[in-house]
Formats: sequence, structure tokens, C-alpha cells
Amino acid sequence: MKKKVVSAVLAAALAAACFSACGKKSSYKAIKEDNTVVTIGILSSSGNEDMEKGFNDALADTFGEKHVKVITSTCSSQDDSKSVTSLTNKGAQLIMTEGWKALKAAYSETQQDENNKKLPIVSTGVNNISAALGISYADEENKNTGVNVTGVMPSPTISSQLSEIIETTDSIHRVGIMYSPENTDAVKGNRELEQYLEEAGIGYREFMLPTSAYKDDMKHAEKASAIKQSDDVDPTVPQISDNFGKLLHPDYNDGKLADWEKKTRKSLKDAKTSKIISTAVKECDALYISAGLSGSDIKKIVKTAKNGDCVTYGSDQKSGKESLITIWPDPYDGGYKAGEMAYQILVNKQNPGDIQITDQSEKSFHKLYNKMYAEVLGITFPKSFSEYSSFMKSFVPGQDTERVEEKENS
Repeated sequence: MKKKVVSAVLAAALAAACFSACGKKSSYKAIKEDNTVVTIGILSSSGNEDMEKGFNDALADTFGEKHVKVITSTCSSQDDSKSVTSLTNKGAQLIMTEGWKALKAAYSETQQDENNKKLPIVSTGVNNISAALGISYADEENKNTGVNVTGVMPSPTISSQLSEIIETTDSIHRVGIMYSPENTDAVKGNRELEQYLEEAGIGYREFMLPTSAYKDDMKHAEKASAIKQSDDVDPTVPQISDNFGKLLHPDYNDGKLADWEKKTRKSLKDAKTSKIISTAVKECDALYISAGLSGSDIKKIVKTAKNGDCVTYGSDQKSGKESLITIWPDPYDGGYKAGEMAYQILVNKQNPGDIQITDQSEKSFHKLYNKMYAEVLGITFPKSFSEYSSFMKSFVPGQDTERVEEKENS
């Protein structure tokens, strides 16, 4: 195989567009009343210890350690109302949610209970909060919800993710998007990615890998209908770009391409996971692994892609660990920013619906690659990338996060 070198010049040129700028830091004043204690709940569906540590550190840095009581609950599904009421019954004045299931459960429950309708929610681990909630942003430009929810988006922009795929692949014509339709947050990200691919003239094809949760939901008419209507395009019907077939079969005429697409859609409708993945690898130059897929499916995708000389990009921490490339966000940073938001809401009395949903700090994102995978494909990465295993061994969570200084909290 011809050795490929990712251009350091291109990487540097793209770096400026890769991440959103970090906003200015707020001012904080410690709570002076000795007997004042706020109760804050953590509702987790992901169990990210680093994110929770960042959140707790921010609470201690802003409120003052003795003025905060943190209670926790684990959310098993988006319908797990008991996990939410276990926090509200213990007096939670604000809930920080981890992951889209926890966010949906908390939002749904607070809308049902009139007493808790205004209970503030700060989301972490969700990239498109409005999509997860099934609402439109009150202000699309500033990304505030207009309801009792604000939050921190954990991932880099879709454009930066695509930039990394493009700079890693010698000649990219077709991208396969591996996803499960019940994750509305991931589906919305896929739609944005598809827009960028169309603008770049790159073909795409969606490959649906249903999770067990999706299969269970589809057995219930109401849940199945909600999934189908969760996006402008039914996410249970995998999409194929208009140019995908022509890029795959440039010698086909229009009639033959139409027949190919018709047969192609039917061929994978009831196919096994292994057949879906092998087809994706055979037809695509790179695979984008959406958030929320099972660990076993991710491993199958990566193994098949590696053997087929195909690039994989992992869009969340689970898939990023296995894939050739990823942009890894330090979860501590997202948790810390969420803790700062909790202070703004409970002490500065800001309305969560008016608070702009923010990104993690620019420095908290890291471009990583898998060394063994890269060696198989014959790719050499520039210094702007770090090798995944080596990076994780030496990285200290929060090392790039700007914490509230002691003089601010006085």
C-alpha cells in the first residue's frame, strides 16, 4: 500500500475553523451566609466520572464547598421518571443531566409536575439540546431554549469533524454514516454532516444499526411514531445522497442507477449487522460512527473497516476509542462549565431558558488517532494529532480547563 501522509500544512490551516471560541468568564462571589446550602442533583445515563468531577469542582469553586449538597440518581431510559422524582423528592433545586436519555427524562418529568415545571436543568453530553427535547430554539443564533433548560455541548462542530476525515483520507468520494435512529441528538448531527458533504460534492449513505432500545421502542406504536417524527426526514429510513450511486458506479446510466438504488434499499432492510457493515466498508472511503451505537457494533465496524482499508471517525468517546481518528473532548471541561451555569441560575437568578447554550473550551478538544489502525492503513499523522493510548496515559482531566480564580470567588 502506498504510504499516505496527512498534510501538516492543511491541518494548521483547518485548526482555526475546527473549534468555537470560548466565551469570557463570569464573576463569582462566594455565598457569605454560613447556613445557606443549595441542593443540586446529578441525573446520569452515562456515568462519566470526569464530567461529574468537573461539575463538583465548579460548584466548590463558585458556591463554596460547604454551601452545596450534591445528590445523585441513575437514569436507565428516557422514560425513567422515578430517577428524576428521587432527586426532586430530596429537594433538588437544579438538575444537571448527563446524556440525552437523562435530559429527556428530566425535561419530561418537570413538564408533567406543575410544582417542578420551573426546576432548572443544565444539560451535559448532548450536542443538539433542542433536537433531544423535540423543540425549536427560542433564538437559533444564540441557541437558548426558552424553557427550563440550558447546557454545554460536548463535541466539536460537525464541520471540524468532517475536516479531520477529509485531511486523513487520500481521496474521499463517499462517506457511510453508521447510526441508530432513536438517538435524536445523533440524527440531527447526521443531517448537518450531510449538508456539509453535499456542499463538498461528497456522496453519503446512511447505514442503520438498530440498538436493542430502538427495537423495543418500535414495538410500541406511540414510541415508534415519535421516533419517525423526530426529524424532518424519517430517521428509520436510511438516506442516500443523489450523487452516491453515480460516484460508486460512474459507468451506470440514469436508468441503471435508479434500479441500483431501488435494489440497494431493499437489500439491507432486514439484513444482519455483519452484512450492513461489510456493505458500508465496500462502498465507502470513510465511515462516520454516530453517537449511541453499542460497543459490540462499534468493534465490528472498526474491525471490518480496518481490514477493508477504510477510515473510521468516532463521534463520541465510545467510538472514538476504537476508531482511526476522533476529536476527543475532555468531559471534565463540560462538567465544569455546567457547574458555572448552576451558579448563574441559583445565585445570579438567571433564567436557564435565556442562557446561551455554550461549547466546551477550545483547549479541551484533542485530535487523536489509533496507532495500530494507522499502521495497517499506512497513514502517518503530523504533530497536531496525538496517539490515543499514549495521550490517555499522560492526560490529566481538567488540565486545560480555566478554573475560577480565588480572587474571583471572594
